[in-house]
Amino acid sequence: MSVFKDKAVVLKIDKIKDKELLYSLFTYEYWKIKANKKYSAREKSIDLWNIINFEIHTKENVSIHKIKNIKIKSVFDIKKEKTFSCINSYLELLALVYREISPWIQNKEIFEIIEHINTYDKIEESKIILAKIKIKYLLWDIWLEHNNPTIKKILKFISINHINEILKLSWINEELKKELEKI
Repeated sequence: MSVFKDKAVVLKIDKIKDKELLYSLFTYEYWKIKANKKYSAREKSIDLWNIINFEIHTKENVSIHKIKNIKIKSVFDIKKEKTFSCINSYLELLALVYREISPWIQNKEIFEIIEHINTYDKIEESKIILAKIKIKYLLWDIWLEHNNPTIKKILKFISINHINEILKLSWINEELKKELEKI
């Protein structure tokens, strides 16, 4: 049996048995993994979008791993001035990662984007949309051409900058936000 330590974002939670849960995790050091854990009333429950530190206990040729010694590192706190549309955009971003990243692909930059958004107290929906575009760019190298010259500049900026710089964009109005959502 091998033991590894890592951090991950929880993308999906499924109930296997009465007190056993299956977690779909996007890890920093490895890739997407499936891991199970028995629920314990003494431990704080792990929710969707939590970023956790944990140990992976695995065996060769096993597709579902065991996780232990879990510590919640950060939580996307829905009580801190976040609108429904902001929360929905973040869930769409996690769904994008869950659906589109292959289980054997490691991408630390995508993990850092999620981690950064997760810890951002006053995140706005427009910033999550920009992060989603950056993830799409990293996954598929999206087309940077656009009829609107402002959108074209934003796409170019997103393609060459780190998430820290991207989240500094603050002048995105509703019209631009609606146009960016379509990308």
